[in-house]
Amino acid sequence: MAKYKRLAFQEYEFQVLSNFASHRIAHSYTEGGIMDKYEGRTEEDLFVNALQEEAREILAKVGSLTPVRMLIDSCLNELRELSPREDGTEDRSEEEIWHQIRETLLRAAYATRPYCTRCGTCCETGSPTLLAEDIGLFIDDILKPMDVFTIRKREYAYNAMTNKVSPTGEELIKVKEIPGQRTCIFYRQKDKSCAIYDKRPTQCAKQECWNSECLNETNELPKLGRKDLVGSVSELWSIIERHEERCSYNEVTKSIIKLDVTKGKTVEEVIELLSYDQHVREFAAEQFGLDKESLDFFFGRPLKETIIAYGLTVDEQPDGSFLLRPIEEEIESDSNVQ
Repeated sequence: MAKYKRLAFQEYEFQVLSNFASHRIAHSYTEGGIMDKYEGRTEEDLFVNALQEEAREILAKVGSLTPVRMLIDSCLNELRELSPREDGTEDRSEEEIWHQIRETLLRAAYATRPYCTRCGTCCETGSPTLLAEDIGLFIDDILKPMDVFTIRKREYAYNAMTNKVSPTGEELIKVKEIPGQRTCIFYRQKDKSCAIYDKRPTQCAKQECWNSECLNETNELPKLGRKDLVGSVSELWSIIERHEERCSYNEVTKSIIKLDVTKGKTVEEVIELLSYDQHVREFAAEQFGLDKESLDFFFGRPLKETIIAYGLTVDEQPDGSFLLRPIEEEIESDSNVQ
């Protein structure tokens, strides 16, 4: 069964998983069970085939020669724990459950091949977050402001660990990614190499995709912040601070909640935030001669782009003003186009 030909079967497979008690998963592998006793296409068969296909693709992805069944056996207890709860307390979506299953299989697969094969997976699934010790990369001119962007505190961002978009707990500076992808801009896809490999960020140098503890360790290290790099430029830093005060994601969230409660009557408050955010960028670029490509570092990503996380979209009018619309309205309008 091709991967997500399974998309057609996906909802059914999750129902299978939901009804698949953990002891039956264990039974299917440890005692022959399903694999040996079922000749027809049973529910259990579909689940096992889906799991095997997932394991097979993951083994190929990481370059491991471990047999599929051996991989599944090695993490069977963890897989069993991922079985949906049947007591009514299950709060994970179908997609989240399968993501957890894949991550479990991936960790187990990497454990069978504890060395780097330069497959490029880590470079294509998200750029590195810079740590405090990476400040030397800017001093040595390996990285420039135009190469990175800031994810501001409480901003909605994708978390590769959870496979969710959620508010960040702290400010993060990340290397930019290829537009429309999660691939680091320094990754050379043609020969699977890194343009700054000898001077790569700490998170990249310490990355061991086969070792989940390694990732946890780097997550605990102090992060690099804008103040570390710009704090000494007092005039520019004061503008960044004022911008953060006025356009923090706490303030944005409050305004969006108020917009919802008032059924759109406070839309001008949100428009004002969008306008201020854009004005500050234009002013700073002119006042300090900043390259426009570097503004996402100094002030974070533009609000007119990130506001989509709140279910809103922004149209910039010819006169420079903004029109704010719910995404549902945009989708409905598009669907009416013949």
